[in-house]
Amino acid sequence: MPHRRPNSPLGAFLEALEKEEIPCILIGGMAAIEQGAPVTTLDYDFWLPLPERQYIRILAIIKRLGGNVIARTLYELSDGTQVNVIFNPDGLNSFLSEFRRCHTVKMGGMSLRVLPLTRVIASKQAAAREKDLAILPLLRRTLRLRRRLKE
Repeated sequence: MPHRRPNSPLGAFLEALEKEEIPCILIGGMAAIEQGAPVTTLDYDFWLPLPERQYIRILAIIKRLGGNVIARTLYELSDGTQVNVIFNPDGLNSFLSEFRRCHTVKMGGMSLRVLPLTRVIASKQAAAREKDLAILPLLRRTLRLRRRLKE
């Protein structure tokens, strides 16, 4: 990708990942929202194919960009945007397998892979946290509506 100035702290974060040659996939609530699901979330969940012990690389990026650490894998960018780094998401196949299924969107001035809604549903179902189970009906309804619109 040619060098360009990102237009937001989120774009700067994504650009920094790219420079470090760390691919990522947007997963979770924001991935669902990007695909039309009427849900809310406070953070962007990014799946990174790194061993968890390498979270220090992400910490260095966050610090370099003027962000703050909220928890070991939860960070706040300079504008208050929260970023959660996931190393082992529930219910998904290998990073490469899921990466190939993703579609690409522009976010923060950068290209970003987004986990398909079917796979967001699979992950939330496997995680089985109360908050994930609560939104599954909305995600499934959104998926049905999207499929009908394609017919």
